[in-house]
Amino acid sequence: MATQKPISTISYNSEAFLREKLETWYNAHIIQAYQYICHKGEDGDKDHIHLRIEPNKKLDPMALQEELWEFTIENPTKPLGCRPFRPSKEEDWILYAVHDPHYLALKYGGGEKGEKLPYKWEDIKVPEYYDMEIAFIRAKASMEHTSVNMAAKISSGTNPIDLILQGENPFMVNSITRAMADNDYRRVQNELSKTREALAIAEANLSDLERLITQEGYVIECDENGLMKLCKTDP
Repeated sequence: MATQKPISTISYNSEAFLREKLETWYNAHIIQAYQYICHKGEDGDKDHIHLRIEPNKKLDPMALQEELWEFTIENPTKPLGCRPFRPSKEEDWILYAVHDPHYLALKYGGGEKGEKLPYKWEDIKVPEYYDMEIAFIRAKASMEHTSVNMAAKISSGTNPIDLILQGENPFMVNSITRAMADNDYRRVQNELSKTREALAIAEANLSDLERLITQEGYVIECDENGLMKLCKTDP
């Protein structure tokens, strides 16, 4: 389906071939911007290129995919190419492209296999007048407004009202505050239940101890300072 929204893919083309195609599309005003970064193969994958384009008009992703078929001497019948294009948000693409550790932890929760090789924003190739540094700063700033970051701030003592006054989404702040309050209530309930169980066990043990002491002919008495002592009962 034709789209005018930003899309991305993973390319296995040679960088020279891909760059030439992108510059051709850019100069022809088919796309208004592109970003790509070369990654070393990990987890069994081959070396590849993460590619994102911003169309300047409605484009057919499948047609773009066909235009990236690259026949080489080594691949005369099965050309190099790219995976199907997918919708792509700028901040997400940039942070994954550089393997930002905070982003990976937030999105994948440590589920990604092994350690990811780190990259720098300078490794991302863009057209001549595209300000990649500003785009990277914008992407990093977006992490400040995630629910995880706000929850961490509230947990550390930041007043939710202060977050709202700073421009955070009040509905998200309120939802996080309620969720944390509910969690605290359940935690206190669980701790209280465990304390009651422990107290019941202690009371039962004390009752058994008092019974055994009595059977042995002793009683427990307290002196004027409140200290307990065992006293032998008269026969």
